[in-house]
Order: sequence, then C-alpha cells, then structure tokens
Amino acid sequence: MPPRAYIIRTDGACRGNPGPASIGVALYDASTPGSDDPDATPIASISAAIGTTTNNVAEWRAVVAAIDFAAELGAREIDLLLDSKLVVEQLQGRWRVRDAKLAPLCDEALKGLTRFAHWSARHVPREQNGRADALANEALDRALRGGPAWVARRPQDTVAPAVTASVGSESSATAASRITVLGSGASRGVPRVGCRCGVCLSRDQRNRRLRSSVLVEWFDGVIDRGVIIDPGMDLREQALRHNVTRLDGALVTHIHVDHTGGIDELRAYTDAQDVVLPIGAGEATADELRKRWEYAVDGRTAPGAGIPALQLVASDREVTIAGRSFQAIPIVHGKRPAHGWRSGGFAYLTDVSSVPAASRDLLGDLDLLIVSALRDLPHPTHQTVDEALELIRAVAPRRALLTHLDHDLDFEDLAARLPAGVAPAFDGLVVEVPAR
Repeated sequence: MPPRAYIIRTDGACRGNPGPASIGVALYDASTPGSDDPDATPIASISAAIGTTTNNVAEWRAVVAAIDFAAELGAREIDLLLDSKLVVEQLQGRWRVRDAKLAPLCDEALKGLTRFAHWSARHVPREQNGRADALANEALDRALRGGPAWVARRPQDTVAPAVTASVGSESSATAASRITVLGSGASRGVPRVGCRCGVCLSRDQRNRRLRSSVLVEWFDGVIDRGVIIDPGMDLREQALRHNVTRLDGALVTHIHVDHTGGIDELRAYTDAQDVVLPIGAGEATADELRKRWEYAVDGRTAPGAGIPALQLVASDREVTIAGRSFQAIPIVHGKRPAHGWRSGGFAYLTDVSSVPAASRDLLGDLDLLIVSALRDLPHPTHQTVDEALELIRAVAPRRALLTHLDHDLDFEDLAARLPAGVAPAFDGLVVEVPAR
C-alpha cells in the first residue's frame, strides 16, 4: 500500500530577485524510521523550473506543488518542513499576507490542505533542507541545458520495475484495466485531407478519427500505470486531448509509420519522468525499430537530454512492462511481421488481414477484443468488416470493438448493422475490463 503520511521538504530558488526561478519538493514516507533525517532519501520528488519570478513566489509555488503532489499520491497526513519562516507563519495565520502576488498562492495552499485529515508546517534551518534545495537548483541547471522544465519522480519510478518486475501487493497481470481508444482511424486518418465525402464532411465527432492507438491503464497496488499500444503519428495530439501525462512504456504492433511515427514524442515522458521507458515489440519489428530509431534505443543518452531514452524489449511470445504481462499474438498483415497484444481479458489486434488458427487459440475467454475492420470492400492487407465479424464469431469475446476504420465507414450506419456485443470504436471511448 502507498504511504498514508508524508514528511515533505520544499524549497524555492531564484537566481536574481526577481530572476530565473525553480522549486524543489522532497517527499518521505513518515512511517519509515529516520524519514525526518535531513539526509534521508525521498521516495518521491519534484524538480521544476517555473520561469522568472521572485524568491518568495518560488517558495510558495513549491508548497502548492507539494500539497497537490501529496494528494495525488493518496496522502492523508502531511508534515511540511520549510526553511522559509515567512511561508510557515503565513500558513499558520500568524502573519498577514501583504504581498498581492503571494495572497492567491496562500489561499490555494490553504484550500489544498483541506484534502488531508491532518497537516502541520514547521520551520527548519536552511542547512537541514539540502535535498529540496538541490532539487530546485537541478531544475535551473537542467533548463539551461534545454531539458524539461518539470520532472516529477513518483514512488517506484525506476527502470527495473518498469521492464521486468511486478510491483505492489496486487498482481499487475490480473488487475482490472481501463482501455482508452486514443485513435480509431486508418493510416490517413478521418477526415482525409482534401476529401469531400460524406464521412469526411460529417459533423458527427465519432467520425473524426486519429490514427489507431489505445492506452491501457491499471492500478498495481502502489500507483497508476499506463502503457500505450502503437505510439503513432498522432501521439502528441492524443496525449494532449486525453491528458496522458505519464507512461510506463509502449508496445508496437508493426513498423508502419502510422503506428510508430510518434516514437520521438516519447521523450516527453522519458524527460519528465527521468526514466528509460521500455518499448516492446516482436523480434522482427524490434530489429526495424533499432535501425530507424538507433539514437533513441542505443543506451548512450540519459533521460532529460531532449532525446527519447528507450529500451527495446523484443519477444515474439511475451513482454512484461511494470509487472504486467502482454502476450504477443502473431497476425498476418501483408508481408510485414505483425503482432497483436493480449493482457488478461483484453486483446488488441490492428492492421489484420488474417489471424492464423494458432493465434485464434490464444484469443479465448476475452472480455474485450478490439480488432481492425478497414472497410467493406476487400483490401490486400486489411480485413473487411465481414471478415472481422467472422473472427469475432470464432473467438467469441464478451464484447468487441472495430477500429482502424477508413472514411468508407460512417459510424451510425456501421453501428446499426453490427450484431449485439459488437460496436464501432471511436476516439475517446473508454472501456473498463474486469480483473482476472
């Protein structure tokens, strides 16, 4: 279980007053012996550049960030250890807030503190606040190098658990999951550029389709985890639209650019989380990824340098990310090696032209199958709607969604002719899959 009580040290730094400013926040598990020692190692932290401002504003911004972060991590009690006597006295209400720039920050902090069952704030000497001070200065130095402004390190945010180990008291492999359809369109998206067909001109938002991708999220008993399947050309737009602020890794179905064109965007996560992210793929696809994105997967660049720091995990059988196993499902997609992915009661198969019998045997007892259905007319490398429905009848999932839909298919028309338990996917659709 995550800690319920935290000791928090914060600091604001400013080079010039006003000048380039930053904040540092260090969080400690209050139940751990020695957690109040100034030299203790924090279990979570924030290191962030906040632009040009004054030292007092930076001190308050650090406290507000600490309160929000502790609430996000599920804290019920917090003990703030601050080297700014001004902030402590104003928080406690013993000193008035006379500066118009500080009053809104004080109000925001006090409002945030109401989320906790208990809180306290104590003044400590600056020499006992070295960890928070170092985090603040780290942010300024990093910003000068062109690195990310904001880096938040959460409990268990390390490379090893993300790649290979189960984390937390609940098995990630069996935890309930939340599936978000980030994109449901084919390789050119819908509407197509310059097209005047009825679907491309449709006002139905369900006909507006970014390139196909899904986000798989679950709670592992400690923190919320997330893996994206196919970081494609629209990843940045999808992440902004659906507030995808954190990832534990990615999976790739095949090498085509509409499914891999956003790999460089993963630097937003490796920079902000200060971690190397695993990216899983079948062995042949991993070989192609290694050739095309050598700079990102060669291990020579640490996170925070503006280049995605990725670790390829190649397997035609199974990839484990953040303790959750994803089984590779071999599919046929023209002449390209390709795989779908299954985890628990959920499976995702896109760009399918056919699914071999041995792979169909791996798709039994599904709660949710998301599978591609490009159009009604035959295509040399993609299955039709009827062919997708034949696959669905064969493997009999409890629920199925059709994705990778081209502009030939209108959402309402398609939905009206599908059998019970089958529906078109649309961007932003969220489905809960039960634990196994």
